[in-house]
Amino acid sequence: MPLSYKKADPLIYGAVKNLTCITEADKQPHHEEQYYYIFWVSHIDKVHMSGGLNKSQVKEWFKISDYEFDQKLELKEFFCKVCNTESDTAFARLAKEGNKTCINCLNK
Repeated sequence: MPLSYKKADPLIYGAVKNLTCITEADKQPHHEEQYYYIFWVSHIDKVHMSGGLNKSQVKEWFKISDYEFDQKLELKEFFCKVCNTESDTAFARLAKEGNKTCINCLNK
């Protein structure tokens, strides 16, 4: 069975192999709506970030439903899902693999 990839961000060359997570950008007082950062892995296994997109743009560019959007949205992206401590490694793994676990919990 052939793999199917979605084309997304027109500013980045590559097709989306895996959308790993969506995070909220800081809300600016002059913006009426919320904007998001999207972390995804391309067809050549390179991690990319697309930013400054509202929810409808995310859904359109990445061809996802409301349900998928909600499943990928991470509000506490720097906190390990196992021990709930703040960790850069948890965020790095989330962006690369979609798994928000810190190095301490992985080594247990």
